[in-house]
Amino acid sequence: MLNTKESGFVLSHSPPVATASRQRWVIVASLFLFMAINFADKAVLGLVAVPLMRDMQLTHAQFGMVGSAFFLLFALSGVGIGLVADRVNMKWLLAGLALVWAVAQLPLAWPTSLAVLVACRILLGAGEGPASPLALHVVYTWFEDHERSLPTTIVQQGATTGIILAGPVLTFIAERWYWHAAFLTLGVVGVLWTILWLCVGKSGNARGQRPHASASRASVTPALPRASYGRLLTDRTVIGTLLQGLVGYSVIAIGVIWVPSYFRAALGFTATEAGWFFALQVAAQIPIGLALALLSHRLLARGVSTKVARGALVSSACAVSGIAYCMLLIDAPPLVKVAVMALASALALQVFTFGPLLVAEVTPDSRRGAMLAITNSIATLAGLVAPAGMGKLLGVVANNQGYEIGFAITGLLLIVVGAVGFLLLDPQRSKERLRRLSGA
Repeated sequence: MLNTKESGFVLSHSPPVATASRQRWVIVASLFLFMAINFADKAVLGLVAVPLMRDMQLTHAQFGMVGSAFFLLFALSGVGIGLVADRVNMKWLLAGLALVWAVAQLPLAWPTSLAVLVACRILLGAGEGPASPLALHVVYTWFEDHERSLPTTIVQQGATTGIILAGPVLTFIAERWYWHAAFLTLGVVGVLWTILWLCVGKSGNARGQRPHASASRASVTPALPRASYGRLLTDRTVIGTLLQGLVGYSVIAIGVIWVPSYFRAALGFTATEAGWFFALQVAAQIPIGLALALLSHRLLARGVSTKVARGALVSSACAVSGIAYCMLLIDAPPLVKVAVMALASALALQVFTFGPLLVAEVTPDSRRGAMLAITNSIATLAGLVAPAGMGKLLGVVANNQGYEIGFAITGLLLIVVGAVGFLLLDPQRSKERLRRLSGA
């Protein structure tokens, strides 16, 4: 009989490597769907804006207020739930969040009042506040640091896919069965995902500190010492990520609330055309996001520092995005403006792929879930201001020019945070500071 000790084999209760590898990609696929539903939930209000505003007799300012109401508890929920994320079962936590989303959509499946609409958007925001950082936190428990670029990009592209599908599908449903049916559809989909996650969801056990097995020339990176949240939040890399995230979330908040109506009111497209063009301009994020993720991965494989492969790359994306948004002020055909917006938004939203990677890199594992939630929640504070600000602007600027002025203001802010990112995003210096302050 084979002596396992003498032969060098050790019996273990751990799953086989192939099984674990398959399982972690099942998790990634499930969280991809999670983020798709998350962003379809966000986008639906903008997609039905015109008939909803007409039926409920809302002004641009009132509709902007409804859009901002979504973010009233978004940040608070993100921070509160994020602080306990490292100490609770993520399977049940994510299932609970998805169920809240479904419950928040169902009252809008029938004729309702402004008060109920606002209350449902506030509840939805509370449920979605922690979603993105917690999804990435689960992913990071299955992948080590050098492996995280691709799964992070895939999960984040779930958000893009959700908006892409929401554009034509929810517009068709709203046109065919009226706008209330779009909310009912999302409520049912949320329940179905909850059931799926309860069947397959769980966390992994990757620690994120071991070097790549093939990197024989690299020195072993010691684990980061435990640090206070105050110390982490005042770190240069975290601050740079937060600034980029704030402006990036303005792009999301304005995009899901106002871009579909911009396509209809300012560019002259029909409801169906606006839904498709909204989906197509969002779709540009997929090839651009994958290309930048692949470039970052190859740079890291060649030994390029994360200051360049992550920090400089995302800062460049912000700057180019800002220039593109400012170009919308130039008179051009509607289709050209759709294409420019596609490039601008795709580049701006890369902050939500590279930002979490940078934060996770400089954060000890024991604080990672909370820090991802806290930084994301702070960034989403822009959602309280951006939709309402655009609504106010549209109320005072004639001929729908307020849309493009609002986009240009966002562009200028992107150029600024891009420049700031080149100065602040430096994970190596951040980790050295953390070890020095802790005496490690």
